[in-house]
Amino acid sequence: MAWGCSQNLSTGGPVILLGFPGGFSAIAVPAALTGRLSFCSSRVINHFFCGPDDLRLAYRPSPCDGVVLVWHEGAWGHVCNWEWTLKEASVVCRQLGCGRAVGAPKYVPLPREAVRPWLHNVSCRGDEASLWGCSLGPWTKSECPYEWVVVALCSSGTFREVRLVKGRSPCAGLPEIRNVNGVDRLCGLHREEATVFCQELGCGPALQAPRQDGSVARKYMTCVGDELTIRNCRLNNKFRSGCDFQRDAQVVCSGHMEARLVGGEHSCAGRLEVRRGLTWGTVCDADLDLATAHVVCRELQCGTAVSTPKGAHFGQGSGLVWTEAFRCVGNESLLFHCPRGPGHQCGHGQDAGLRCSEFRLVNGSSACEGRVELQVQGAWAPLCAAHWDLADATVLCHQLDCGNAVATPPGGHFGGGASALWPDKVHCVGTESHLWDCPVSTLGAPACGPGHAAAAVCSGLPDALRLRDGQSRCDGRVEVSLDGVWGRVLDEAWDLRGAAVVCRQLGCGAAERAYEAAAPARGTVPLGLSRVRCAGTEPRLTRCSVSAAPLVSAGVSRDAGVVCSGDLQVRLAAGPGRCAGRVELLHAGEWGTVCDDSWDLRDAQVVCRQLGCGHALSAPGAAHFGAGAGRIWMDELACEGHEAALWRCPSGGWGRHDCGHKEDAGVLCSEEGELRVRGGEDRCSGRVELWHAGSWGTVCDDSWDLADAEVVCRQLGCGRAVGALAGAAFGPGSGPVWLDEVGCRGSEASLWGCPAEPWGRGDCGHKEDAGVRCADPPLPVFPGSPLVLAPALEAGTLPMTLGLALGPLLLIISLVLGSWWFRARGACRGSGMLGSLPSEGVYEDIGAAPAGEKDEAAGASGAAVPEEEYDDVAEPEPEPEPEEGDAEEGDAEGDAEGDAEEGAPLSPTGVQLCAVASMVLFLLYCCFARGSAPAHPYI
Repeated sequence: MAWGCSQNLSTGGPVILLGFPGGFSAIAVPAALTGRLSFCSSRVINHFFCGPDDLRLAYRPSPCDGVVLVWHEGAWGHVCNWEWTLKEASVVCRQLGCGRAVGAPKYVPLPREAVRPWLHNVSCRGDEASLWGCSLGPWTKSECPYEWVVVALCSSGTFREVRLVKGRSPCAGLPEIRNVNGVDRLCGLHREEATVFCQELGCGPALQAPRQDGSVARKYMTCVGDELTIRNCRLNNKFRSGCDFQRDAQVVCSGHMEARLVGGEHSCAGRLEVRRGLTWGTVCDADLDLATAHVVCRELQCGTAVSTPKGAHFGQGSGLVWTEAFRCVGNESLLFHCPRGPGHQCGHGQDAGLRCSEFRLVNGSSACEGRVELQVQGAWAPLCAAHWDLADATVLCHQLDCGNAVATPPGGHFGGGASALWPDKVHCVGTESHLWDCPVSTLGAPACGPGHAAAAVCSGLPDALRLRDGQSRCDGRVEVSLDGVWGRVLDEAWDLRGAAVVCRQLGCGAAERAYEAAAPARGTVPLGLSRVRCAGTEPRLTRCSVSAAPLVSAGVSRDAGVVCSGDLQVRLAAGPGRCAGRVELLHAGEWGTVCDDSWDLRDAQVVCRQLGCGHALSAPGAAHFGAGAGRIWMDELACEGHEAALWRCPSGGWGRHDCGHKEDAGVLCSEEGELRVRGGEDRCSGRVELWHAGSWGTVCDDSWDLADAEVVCRQLGCGRAVGALAGAAFGPGSGPVWLDEVGCRGSEASLWGCPAEPWGRGDCGHKEDAGVRCADPPLPVFPGSPLVLAPALEAGTLPMTLGLALGPLLLIISLVLGSWWFRARGACRGSGMLGSLPSEGVYEDIGAAPAGEKDEAAGASGAAVPEEEYDDVAEPEPEPEPEEGDAEEGDAEGDAEGDAEEGAPLSPTGVQLCAVASMVLFLLYCCFARGSAPAHPYI
């Protein structure tokens, strides 16, 4: 039985209400007892006369979400509350049978949603069975002083989750609320709203908000910052249509974590850097295991880990080195999900590196032949066949455990694929362990023709051969694959007949030498074949008379080595890049140089074409790139310029010459480039300029963004990019506009690894020259290093140079003259310039001079030290007050001294000194002032 109290509607007297299973009974209360019923209130009355049908949630698709409306006197009205929390919303949801409350926002309605207020100032504990059990304020139609109405969101409604999307971890991205019927993108969040969002996700406080400006007048969502959920914040639907998502940055919480690879040939190789919150740092190489490496590669959508080079292989990073190590299992999708524990402490000399990418051969008869495709950022793309050759295919076949390369069919042999061709050109020697270990060029390469995809045919593992520890794919120590395991080939009587079989099987021409190779450098290696006896005509090594043996330790027996005629290679050494340098040839397993006798541009043209470096710009001799070492392989070359290889040109023959290394030949090809910035404040900001085909040119600002600027700043050694400027912000350049539509990903080691339109094919003028501004200041000049003038000084004028040179002299003379001034401060008074001022006046002027400000500034610039750190410094004791007689005596002496000084005439020497000093100061000031004027509008 329940009870309550109410009012007799006919007599106006109070009644006691008794509730039974069948209904209510009203018992009239005698008038004498009415004073004792002061405890009867609207709270008790509404507990009995208001039920679930008197409460609903409106204006939402679900009856368990919406604006709280109450029924009173035949009409619906909203609840007017200043404070509305999850406690009140929980009671509403419970009363409506909608589960628990998941949000209690305040909502500024649209005009069509406006209803009059009914109930004011509701306050609940949160455990009440219905809203009528809460503390209720007056029922009145009076105007609500607040512009919002209150909303309850229940677990049985449409809400599903809050999340950050399109970020690199669950703690970074664009804020969304996911509902049953779709998602609500939240725009215009400031720091307070972003903090609530981050805290709700368990990601710590917000470090970056979508809006950084201070405009809060038209905010759709407004939070105080301490709400438990973003769904408790106030919403103003009047401003929802004004959302500009293009202006919004991502929310970044302190718990955010992501990885990147920097300084490699592409985005899937480089120095491992981890971002925690907004701060990037490197990882000690001792803390990067293979499981963690696989997770990083998976996060970057780069396939699987290939290797983890140590010792800052990709260059030393800057900033922090994280001392917390990741303890990944290996199956995590993000580094964010890996457990963490204490790690090693190291410097940037031990920065961890990582190579990860996945290649495959498709559309062939097996997994070891077909079109070459690579996985980058989650998608497979065919590799362009430009400059694809057998050395490149050899590396890929080894990488895929497909034996040795047999052939490289012409582009498109296995179909062109449906995706756009990946433009990278690889330049392998054939000894690399992974295709991305080879030099890569991309920038300005001509567009790859449709369907011109690289292809490879590998031998497969059974009975396959490979050559290790050599200089090319056609020389080195022999290894054979038996039952899928690579093993050594040992023979006490290894000769040219066995070498001939190896060279033929590898497609490396004839055998030139059979030798005893050094054993594998490390560990134990399976022994594949021993006592190999060949006639020299066998199609493969396993067809020779061979025997097998168990595992043996490295170095126990003699390994077979070969040098085939196909090991011929050319390279450019000691230059700024792979397309400029001293010409070197690999022959008979040894690298040697070329003599400059008769060396000209036609010879250089053959080298540039052979290396895929464009055309020859110059053919310097006289060891222009430094003297080489070892053999001098060629002399008196007489190329016509169209030969496929340098050794196809007429010459004096291999090893025949009359030269020394001071006559080594060199080449500069058109594909070799340099990078600089001009017109900025320092060496780390300015207009981007490239050296190509013998001249400096600029870059068009089409598609120019912060990712491109990041690569330029990294290449310049200037830290991270803080600006990618367009519209000739540093002034228009001159010469060609070399590049257009540059599309860096941001992790490339240099601009030459980024795709772009072919060299000089843009549609821009110099009014669209691109520029960068990097974070690092100009490098200081250290003792012993060559003095390099910044661009601003190179463009300076003579007065500027004189001003800078005489500046220190001005300071020294000023100090000397100042000391003379103090010693003979009365010397100039007789000249009539200052008049007869008392000495006290002089000291007052000095006290008011900027020297005092200078001292104050110097003190402020020092490190602030807490007062308690100076406890060991004793305070100066007050000097004893002079006695009255002493004071009078001192005053008399002072007056006498002052009178004497006041009447002292200036000597002829003093007059000359003052005149000369004044003239010198004036001239130095004028010179310095003129020299300090900017000589360039952008300096």
